Amino acid sequence: MKKSICMAMVMILAAFWLTGCSSTKLADGFDEATVKETVQKAVDHLIAGEYEECMEMMSQEMQEALTEEALAAAAGDVMAAAGEFQEYKSIAVVGQKDQSGADCAVAVAVASFENNKITYTVSFNADMEIIGFYMK
Repeated sequence: MKKSICMAMVMILAAFWLTGCSSTKLADGFDEATVKETVQKAVDHLIAGEYEECMEMMSQEMQEALTEEALAAAAGDVMAAAGEFQEYKSIAVVGQKDQSGADCAVAVAVASFENNKITYTVSFNADMEIIGFYMK
């Protein structure tokens, strides 16, 4: 139950920030390689159980909406079922605009684990802070 509530909160916050997105071109303020490195760093923290470090990468709004305990519970459950991490299959980056019209970057990282794959969708603001996080 807690896991569902936590994931719903993260998805709602991500949807809130990305409402009205239409562009897929990465804005000039973002560097594709940096976005890819940053999403990989965030996911690496989750895989290692370093939830505090992952939380530190999030915007103030995300930190207020999602506690470290909630992140640990949601991520821990999903990744425990997935088994041991093997490799990143792909990381793609697109540009979008948030609800206020500000440019943001969305990275989709597909990670292969022992038992299945997990897709991480992570949104970043211009300061490269996480403003949306979803895993499936």
